[in-house]
Amino acid sequence: METHQVRKLADLDQPGRPQPAWAQLMAKRRRKTLVVCADCHEAIHTGQPTATPTG
Repeated sequence: METHQVRKLADLDQPGRPQPAWAQLMAKRRRKTLVVCADCHEAIHTGQPTATPTG
C-alpha cells in the first residue's frame, strides 16, 4: 500500500477538466491523501488510472 498526496485540496479542482475517480473521492472526503495499492499509485502518476476506487 502507498499513499497518494496532493499539495492542496484546490489542486483537485481544475475547471474545464474532468476529474478522475480518485480525485473525486479525495475532494468528496476533503482529504489530501488517499491510500492505494502500488500499481494504482503508479497509474495515477502516469495519468492512466484504470480502477475505480472503493470507499
